[in-house]
Amino acid sequence: MLWIVLACFGSALIMSLLAPLVLTIGRWQLLHPRTALTAWFGALFTGVALILAGLAISVIGAVSAPDYVGGTESLLLTVVAWLGLGVFGAVATMVSVSSEPIVEARREALKVMAPVARSREARQGFILVRFDSDEAVAFAVPGRRPEIFISSAVEDLLSKAQLGAVLAHEYAHLRHHHGWALRIAAVNAFCLGRLRPGRDLHRATKLLVELAADDAAARQAGAANLANALTLLAESDGDAGMRLRATRLTSKRWPSASRRRLPKALAATVLP
Repeated sequence: MLWIVLACFGSALIMSLLAPLVLTIGRWQLLHPRTALTAWFGALFTGVALILAGLAISVIGAVSAPDYVGGTESLLLTVVAWLGLGVFGAVATMVSVSSEPIVEARREALKVMAPVARSREARQGFILVRFDSDEAVAFAVPGRRPEIFISSAVEDLLSKAQLGAVLAHEYAHLRHHHGWALRIAAVNAFCLGRLRPGRDLHRATKLLVELAADDAAARQAGAANLANALTLLAESDGDAGMRLRATRLTSKRWPSASRRRLPKALAATVLP
């Protein structure tokens, strides 16, 4: 039974070391961001499942060791079980502590935005919040009542089709629960400190959720509309990352599905 526990822990360790190496090889992640996100989080949750399985087996073995289990193995199982439970408790505490600043930062951001909001319109699946600002800003806020914030500068800067593409991008973040992915990656990075797996997952998640949302919006609103919107936004605030995303969209081949109409929930949000 002890060797099963060690195999679970060893496999989790190997996966945490190899996943960042394997998943950063080549440029396939940029072409298939959703697949890359699935692979990253699949490796993370598989590692967590292996650790929990090893911990459960060690606890069960320590509490009710069969007669054929020797005294030394039984003692080792007990030690591993107690150590594992201690580490599990410490990690649970770190997760709780690290998630609080993330939630609090979101609350503070909403408090800042609420006074300057000039309209709130309920749409199917989210609330569209328009607010006055000289900065071209658009972002999605997940929650029980998801919201998409659009600044007046974005409305003034973009055409109707381009604005629809930006809204489709933000709606994709909500629909695919990218907020949870970012939160899990941030908590994982906090718990692992300066270790490479945590940093790599956090960095990859921040990039891949944007690319995945770009792809979803391009299929719904048109790649050219989103690329043009990103280019204008990049010129407005000097964001080189947006300019690179626009270049990626124009250089990627899109199927005929990219010319589909916007969903009704988004089409209703486009300003006349």
